[in-house]
Amino acid sequence: MNRNDGKRLSGLLRRLASLALIGISAAIAGCGGGSDDNAKPTLPVAVVDRNLAATNSCASLMTRDFRAASEAPASLTSAELVSATADTKEFCKVTGVIQPEIGFEIRLPTKSWNGRYFQVGCGGFCGAVNIQNCADMLAQDFVVAAQDMGHKGDFLTDATWGADPVKRATYGRSTSTHALAVASKSIIASFYGAKPAYNYFRGCSTGGREGLGAAQYFPDDFDGIVAGDPAFGGRLGAFSNNWDANHLLDENNAPVFSAQKLTVLNQAVLNSCDSLDGLKDGVIGDPRRCKFDPKTLLCPNAADGNDCLNGKQVAAAIALYDGPRNSRGERLSPGTSAPYGSELAWNPSTDLALAGNALRYLMFAEPIPDFNYRTTNWDSLPALVEKQVALYDPVAPKTRPDLAAFKQAGGKLIAYHGWADHGVPPEGTLDYYATSTATLGGISQARDWFRVFMVPGMFHCRGGDAPNTFDFMPSIIAWVEQGRAPDGVIATQFNADQTVKRTRPLAAYPNVANYTGTGNVNDAANWKIVQPDVANSNDVIDWLWAAPKQ
Repeated sequence: MNRNDGKRLSGLLRRLASLALIGISAAIAGCGGGSDDNAKPTLPVAVVDRNLAATNSCASLMTRDFRAASEAPASLTSAELVSATADTKEFCKVTGVIQPEIGFEIRLPTKSWNGRYFQVGCGGFCGAVNIQNCADMLAQDFVVAAQDMGHKGDFLTDATWGADPVKRATYGRSTSTHALAVASKSIIASFYGAKPAYNYFRGCSTGGREGLGAAQYFPDDFDGIVAGDPAFGGRLGAFSNNWDANHLLDENNAPVFSAQKLTVLNQAVLNSCDSLDGLKDGVIGDPRRCKFDPKTLLCPNAADGNDCLNGKQVAAAIALYDGPRNSRGERLSPGTSAPYGSELAWNPSTDLALAGNALRYLMFAEPIPDFNYRTTNWDSLPALVEKQVALYDPVAPKTRPDLAAFKQAGGKLIAYHGWADHGVPPEGTLDYYATSTATLGGISQARDWFRVFMVPGMFHCRGGDAPNTFDFMPSIIAWVEQGRAPDGVIATQFNADQTVKRTRPLAAYPNVANYTGTGNVNDAANWKIVQPDVANSNDVIDWLWAAPKQ
């Protein structure tokens, strides 16, 4: 039975929800066209939205052996019953380790499981189990799980674990993501006596990278994936973060820009480009249309002042808006490392922490703990790190993403990216979208299973003076389970006191959201999704490691 047949069957089973689980199990077992007395009984598929109860106690999981699995041998360290609260129903909290060293936690509703599995991605270098990012889905009765990607450490400042090649491999290409999916499904089957009807993944930054990697390398793990601001750790750690640190910090590691100067630069960019989308509202719709020249802010007579930029600041801004290049002018990443409108998110300490750690412990064949990012040779660096970049990123250098198996399996993928993301170049996501779909009918046909949403004014995964809070989970669930593809989703911006400042629709690319011209501009009801006046005919970027042209 292939996966699509299984989907149709699970839909039939939901329509026959009145049948006992044993009856469903027998029905599934009889679908193979033959019998095998020695075959293991086929587990039933869970019936969704039926408040399913565990068939075994939480404590009994500790007596089960999950170490025999060939793909993801797991050892449980605890299985604890957690009482219901005002926000969450009773659940079984399970912790453990998947070989070789992947720490994880899974939470299983004991009486109210909705038949679905949800897995959350990590961020930065990971190093901790961020189960707290599953709270919203646990409250909706999903089984939820998270993992630490195979090591312990600070997500931003510690990559020393990269000295271990096994941990490098576990961190790369969604290997640990897959291991958790396999182990979790085994634990679910043991606890409920049934398999999840649907499996979902959500992550941003490194979690976004996990999602794209899962779609390519493990296409059967998840039915629906939401991948936000996907951070290709190799490209970023080797080039973009390093480039940014070199230009945002001087030779003494002091910031080139003060907060005041970044405000001046940001305001000048808005004055120049805010209205290009037809509305002056403090949000740049598509920064690629912006042609602002930082030289217009150069302080006169080589002086310095609060309302202008000195020469070093102008040069830094030009380099950041352009993105990393070698001496031959070749791009080293697909797009700018600092889109117009991202200025207030320029944080040199973050870039230094990411670049310094990644380069020292992850990007070279052998760690170089005393590597000085300021001595980077942009001409020789690519050859030194190319092999390691291929280990981490969903797309190896000079190759094209291959999502054919995910598409064939019936998977649905939503990616989103903040247009003002300084941490991860947003153009890289559109380049990925175009290159991954080029061999599968192009973007127009890919919209049947893969859609991208660009978020004007949003920083990396969140933040920015723009609507930046939204939830793609209802959209991906409706797409997977009901076939309703998402054309748009509402984004909200909150004031400091958590009152709503404004709402806007986000549109599935290449469409955009435009103000209708009447009514409150801060109300999404007065906006409509349209095709852009000037469509980008080709989002593929010419850069050093671009896939060969077809």
